[in-house]
Amino acid sequence: MKRSNHDLYGTNFEFLKRSFPDLIESIEDGFFGEEPSKGAFSRKTIKFVDGTYMTVFELIDARTGRKKKYQYDWEYKRGHMWKWHNEPHEQRKQQTVTEPDHMHHKPAGVTEERRYPNFGHHDLYTIMETIHMHMEIAKVKQEGTSG
Repeated sequence: MKRSNHDLYGTNFEFLKRSFPDLIESIEDGFFGEEPSKGAFSRKTIKFVDGTYMTVFELIDARTGRKKKYQYDWEYKRGHMWKWHNEPHEQRKQQTVTEPDHMHHKPAGVTEERRYPNFGHHDLYTIMETIHMHMEIAKVKQEGTSG
């Protein structure tokens, strides 16, 4: 089940930060200050208010503004990562039904990431909504155990 690239555009990071002020602490250019954005390549580090972070990579068609490639990697706990990617995999065993869009989950201590289909998380706005829900659920769970 393939998605058309016609509906994916590069992220407006200023708008993203304004849209999620209680989630995003800062958005910095480059991966932790290294490898800055250049030309068609957008590289960012998003720091969240809970101390977690996400590295962002987008390859943008300069003529149309459409995204050709994306990689969003969120370390939600030290050594634990969720990743949303859209690079194709040649080996059939690595492909999902939504190829090239897919997600990875890497729990701590696991050397091989689990791969999942990605039907709808192809842009940072949708992913931020998901992360926001995750953090709200974690808060409620923590309040339940401390009370």
